[in-house]
Amino acid sequence: MKIIAALLVTVSALAGCSIPTTGVVPQNDGLFTITRQGNGFWVQPGTLTAQARQDAAVHCDGQKKTLKVVHVKEIPAGAFGRWPESEVLYQCL
Repeated sequence: MKIIAALLVTVSALAGCSIPTTGVVPQNDGLFTITRQGNGFWVQPGTLTAQARQDAAVHCDGQKKTLKVVHVKEIPAGAFGRWPESEVLYQCL
């Protein structure tokens, strides 16, 4: 019974680790942004950036174009519940 309780706690904790994303957001002049946010202080901004870059690459591949990253902004976890975040500004060329 203790094993089942431990598994439930673990699964619940991992379910809370899902990473929200804005998806592709069109900007001016053919630019796009994707923002990813971690759900805990343990999530590294570099991991979020890699995932956002992957999302951007999939978006550009769908248009049969090449990804060009214009700017990356990484925000580490901070006080008062500020979760880590990464924003990738890019173009599909």
